[in-house]
Amino acid sequence: MMLVMVKEADLNEIDVPDDYEVLDATALGRRLGFKRDTVLTYLSRRNFGRIPRPNRQLAMGPIWYEKSVKEWETKPEGDSERAE
Repeated sequence: MMLVMVKEADLNEIDVPDDYEVLDATALGRRLGFKRDTVLTYLSRRNFGRIPRPNRQLAMGPIWYEKSVKEWETKPEGDSERAE
């Protein structure tokens, strides 16, 4: 088996549609004006009134798609997903 090293420069060459840009807890926190720890606290308490539900749970942690965050932000405050 031959191991192949992936360079960060190579990863930047991969095209990802704008709507599917991936955010981790730190990036989501910056986007919403929270600290990473605050995002993780809301996540652990399953408080999805202040943060959107993650799109995927990876071994390294939760991730969100930019498209989903934009959709979540446009939902009215009274929406059950945002009012928890």
